[in-house]
Amino acid sequence: MLAAGALVAQQVAGRATRDALFLTSFPVSTLPVAMIVAAVVSAASVLGFSAAMSRRGPGTVLRAAMAAGTVLLLGEWALCLAEPALAALAVYLHMAVFGGTLVSAFWSLMSERFDPYTAKRTIGPVGLGASLGGVVGGGLAFAASGVLPVPAMLAITAAFNVAGLLALTRFDDAPAADGSASSRLEATGPLTALRLLRQAPYLRDLAAIVALGAAGEAMLDYVLSARAVAAFAGGPPLLSFFALFHAAVGLLALLVQTTLVRPSLRRLGLVGTAALRPAAVAAAAAAGVVDPRLWSAVAARGAHGVLHNSLFRSGYELLFTPLPERRKRPTKTIVDVGFDRLGTALGGALSLAAVAALGPTSVGALFGGAGVAALAALALSRRLHRGYVAALEDSLRSGLIRLDPEDAVDGATLATLAHTGVLGERRISAGERTARAEARSAPAGAGRDAVVETVAALRSGDEAAIRAALRLLDEGEPALAGHVLPLLGRNDVYLDALRALRRTAWRGCGFLVDALLDPRQPPAVRRRVPRILRACATQQAADGLFASLHDPDFELRRQSALALARLVARAGALRPPPPSVFAAVSYELGKGHESWTGGEADEGPAESAAERGLAHVFTLLALAIEAEPARIAHRALSGENASLRGTALEYLENVLPEDLRRALWPHLHATARGQRPGRPAVELAAELRRAGDTLAGRARAGKRTTR
Repeated sequence: MLAAGALVAQQVAGRATRDALFLTSFPVSTLPVAMIVAAVVSAASVLGFSAAMSRRGPGTVLRAAMAAGTVLLLGEWALCLAEPALAALAVYLHMAVFGGTLVSAFWSLMSERFDPYTAKRTIGPVGLGASLGGVVGGGLAFAASGVLPVPAMLAITAAFNVAGLLALTRFDDAPAADGSASSRLEATGPLTALRLLRQAPYLRDLAAIVALGAAGEAMLDYVLSARAVAAFAGGPPLLSFFALFHAAVGLLALLVQTTLVRPSLRRLGLVGTAALRPAAVAAAAAAGVVDPRLWSAVAARGAHGVLHNSLFRSGYELLFTPLPERRKRPTKTIVDVGFDRLGTALGGALSLAAVAALGPTSVGALFGGAGVAALAALALSRRLHRGYVAALEDSLRSGLIRLDPEDAVDGATLATLAHTGVLGERRISAGERTARAEARSAPAGAGRDAVVETVAALRSGDEAAIRAALRLLDEGEPALAGHVLPLLGRNDVYLDALRALRRTAWRGCGFLVDALLDPRQPPAVRRRVPRILRACATQQAADGLFASLHDPDFELRRQSALALARLVARAGALRPPPPSVFAAVSYELGKGHESWTGGEADEGPAESAAERGLAHVFTLLALAIEAEPARIAHRALSGENASLRGTALEYLENVLPEDLRRALWPHLHATARGQRPGRPAVELAAELRRAGDTLAGRARAGKRTTR
């Protein structure tokens, strides 16, 4: 969070300083030329950054670039004292080369540093830190504009750079110190990225939308600068305006990010969320055509900035989901920054042509050009949606990517997962064939060396080496699962091993089921396998978990039932037949009851053997009857409310077979009645749900009272 905040703060403060310095030293009519030159220089630098990140990794490149940028900022500050105009040009080029490229490299580092399960908890706070950094950078620039000369802001920007650099010193590109990680990466570079763009229409559509957005942004930037220069004098007043503008954009983007992103992704999907930016820009640009004054320029450029940094970015980043990680690294940098700069050059050229042809009346035409670019991006969005779905289906079926339905936040991805169906053995085999074909095309010996080194680390017994090796298994060989499985029995690294096996669960489901049902495996290992299988929504996983419900080990049965309940909640088609579930409950209440006191729970609060056993029984019952009433009935039977307890017993009498009721009632300390109750099960279930809401409210009130 600190690194992201410092990085974005220096970018926002640097942009405000750049605009103030340039427009104080040069007439606004020269701004399109500066845009074009800066975009060309930046696009050329992107090729170098892409090649460097492929060879050295984003962390090494990011730290080196930030260190170089700090030195350059201090040099530009000194240059301002002697040659202000030359310094203004240097700062403009500096922000073009180091601005978006550093941000792209930072997010590449984050995505490679954290595994998908850890990322769900960390990426959100890091994004919040970045948004707060934008507010702080703009606010500090606004506050400093009244007491400091404009060039002094370069020193403050350099200070933000130093803060971010210090935070990034704790990050490495690869957990392994021996460089084995690098041998597992595909050798990529700018030429590879451009070839992939030519081959993938979906990537080309993404690149086109980025370029159109940047072209419209460049035209709106010129309009805003022209109107600001006409309204304010140069120097500190101009810096104050741009600083306040960027601070307001950052604050509004933060509010939108925290309140609207998730609802938008759920209702509009990834493409719909990303399309809100061009839609808003088109509407604001239309207003600018009608009334081309400062307020309309602020509204149009502000709409682009607010939505770009919140809704558009959230949808856009997820649109790269269909791409495997090893292919995403080179193409994403080119699309993110390279095509953004090409669009900026196009927008600058259109601005230059409009100024040359129309003079002072060019502002209205540029509003219209920005609106046309936004409408073109909207038109491409429909094709982008089809391309996303097609690319996601292909990648899921070929095994190039693995998605947990719990990670999907939009309707398009969930619909695609449902359309492709549960990944069965045939699709998994196709993925394995693809991986093997890629391995055969790799340089001779490279894959074998990496696998041997990983196996040696996994079997070394050293905790640090094991953790480092486990973090490399995103694209690992399925055969490595056999070396990871025993680590589930070690309390110090079992969480790391569990996450690593979850990442390959789709490809190794059969192996995991075999381990679950193998009595020769250590009990601690078998008890933890269900936590992996619950991430694999396949019939094979469900069958394996159900088969283990008759195992002599109670803790294994309990964990398997919990995992099976999770699978059924996600995919109702995996629900076992009720008669089979009732047979498992009968086993639990009969022979299985003898083992309720055996084994130790891996997690959760301490419970008596009877409480744990009864909770397990109701977990099983929820697989055969309605899950919510079953859970509420269990809570009611564990409480002291006599009326609610009676309703729960009446409901169970209504929905359970006679022999199962006779076996269950002694464990509930209840006496069975001779005939079924008169009230229907639907009415009893509704009464239980109403009582459950009351119980939940009391529980929340009790927690608040305790605190």
